[in-house]
Amino acid sequence: MSGGSGWGNGSTGHVPPGPGRGRPGGSGSLLPLARSWTVGALVHLIAGYLISRGIVEQLDSDGRLDVFTWRLALVYVPAVITTTLAVLAAARVLPAEQRSSRLLYPLASLAVPLVVLGYGYTGPWEAAGVEGVLLPVVTLVTGSAVGLAVDRLMEDEGTQSPVPGSYSWRDGGAAAMDYLGVVLLVVATVGVGSSI
Repeated sequence: MSGGSGWGNGSTGHVPPGPGRGRPGGSGSLLPLARSWTVGALVHLIAGYLISRGIVEQLDSDGRLDVFTWRLALVYVPAVITTTLAVLAAARVLPAEQRSSRLLYPLASLAVPLVVLGYGYTGPWEAAGVEGVLLPVVTLVTGSAVGLAVDRLMEDEGTQSPVPGSYSWRDGGAAAMDYLGVVLLVVATVGVGSSI
């Protein structure tokens, strides 16, 4: 009389997919989204604080921010780095079943930078000008693209199976972090080099 339900043998049997189970848009996706947003916001705040204290306050002197190349190096390049780290952190904590969703993955990864961008536009518009309107969007797009690309690289490294007899390039995620370090180093070098 078990009928495959698992009653007689003590197993759980078939569990029907309820709300949030087996569907990427179910109510069970709210908690992973909130976790991604929280981690992204924390990383954005911590990275922004450390970069502003370590770079901007050390290199900012009288009149430097009046020059565009210095503003690029001290304001916009750190913003790209901060956005990259926040997007990468928010994307990495999203579970695998939500990562396959074309709606939830960008919503989890890009929500914090978009909120920060919107908050930045609440300032006085008369002092903004073309640079103040366009360059925050450029930093958002650049940092988000780099963060999502590094996340995809890390995901691809985790899913590839090594060919028998060949050298395994999978070393616990260190290679993907090397890619991120190289990208950030190149961005920082270009920003500082253009300011000299």
